[in-house]
Amino acid sequence: MSRATSIAPFAALALVSSLLLALACGGDDRPNLLLITVDTLRADALACYGGKADVGVHICSIAEGGSRFEWAFSTAPSTAPSVASILTSRYPLEHGVTQNARSFLPGEHETLAEVLHEAGYQTAAFVSNPVIDHSKRLGQGFDHWDQVMNQHELNRPGYVERHAIDTTNAVLTWLRRQASAPWFVWVHFQDPHGPYAARGAPTGRNRLDAITLPILGNNSGRGGIPAYQAMPNVTSLAIYKHRYLSEIRLVDRQVGRLLREIDEIGGRPGVLLTADHGEAFGEDGYYFAHGHSVGFDLIRVPLLWRPPPGAEPGPPVVRTTVSGIDVAPTFLQAARVRTPETFGGRALQAIHTGESTPRSIFAEGSRRAAVIQGRRYFSRERVTGAKLREDGKPWGDENADLPSRTALLDSEAGLPQYTVVGADPPQELEAALRDHLSGAIRQAGGRHTELPRQLAERLRELGYATQE
Repeated sequence: MSRATSIAPFAALALVSSLLLALACGGDDRPNLLLITVDTLRADALACYGGKADVGVHICSIAEGGSRFEWAFSTAPSTAPSVASILTSRYPLEHGVTQNARSFLPGEHETLAEVLHEAGYQTAAFVSNPVIDHSKRLGQGFDHWDQVMNQHELNRPGYVERHAIDTTNAVLTWLRRQASAPWFVWVHFQDPHGPYAARGAPTGRNRLDAITLPILGNNSGRGGIPAYQAMPNVTSLAIYKHRYLSEIRLVDRQVGRLLREIDEIGGRPGVLLTADHGEAFGEDGYYFAHGHSVGFDLIRVPLLWRPPPGAEPGPPVVRTTVSGIDVAPTFLQAARVRTPETFGGRALQAIHTGESTPRSIFAEGSRRAAVIQGRRYFSRERVTGAKLREDGKPWGDENADLPSRTALLDSEAGLPQYTVVGADPPQELEAALRDHLSGAIRQAGGRHTELPRQLAERLRELGYATQE
């Protein structure tokens, strides 16, 4: 049963405490809170993570007066499980949400929105990617759920999403007309997810000296351009990279506009921005794709935190490794609401102050998994022979093996970087990953017995399984 209709004891206590505080102060002084997730955003594409100086200017500015986390990792290389982890502070093995179209979040899992709703916050979500629409049941605890999508993809006209400009318009309209403080708003921007078709982005021309790639007949990205990404007569790697950056610049302008106008409306919020996953640009032989591995290209994400007014700002740069499961506890600490015991993450404020103890964090794909301990990273197959889809082909390709990897994170030499040092992990890394995969609560997750035909066809076009 969803906790939107029943108040857990700890939440009731938090609500009473918050109300007493409000009465004592003559009003509710708890901060407004804004969570922004950006689809398919590589950290290293942003200026503040080593990218071009004009890419992500407004996104990077979030850390002014706050903190930028150099080594933040998503819990999965695909959208649905990663977003579910952000909202529940649990790993995919625990919450059970997968990319399978039939998968959804069971009601017994408490979400960040539910806890804040029960504590007296007005909650709203604005979603622009159909793979996390209401069928995933991630809306538990949200008073307002907006998933109006009206933009058809270039190569998949049946696939409908929402442009960043329209998403921003929807958020600002709601805030002006319906919001009452304190509020918690989650905004998921679909851009820069492919195809990279930002308005005004140049198509360019292939040059004889450019690296060119074949256009594939599937969406895997293995060795070439995924069919859904293909631009007419464009096969240049450089052009696709350029268009991806154009997408980021577009969403960055909307992030800047959103923050500027929210601050003008009043009630300047605490803001956290991160991504669900990254994107491959040749790593492991994959291009313009995600979901196939747990490499740095797919699980290293930006994470920037601007605390609400009056809160301690924290250090401008944090090199401690953090995870998507840390997002929810961070907002609850900012709201002065107790964190449920089921939440597995740590508030970033504790990491700021050095109060946290060393730990392992994990990333889980359908076939591969990774563990990060401090500066060390190790990835391998989860289960030998595991398949991503019921036909045994991840994203339509031949299910190629990827090697196990051990790497060292390095933040001391200037820009964040990592070095692959081999395949054999330190014993404690292998033990931690083994214990996580075998000892984590294995949640089967909810499963739709039937899917609307149009939704099933649309998601099948994406390469997501609709049958187990």
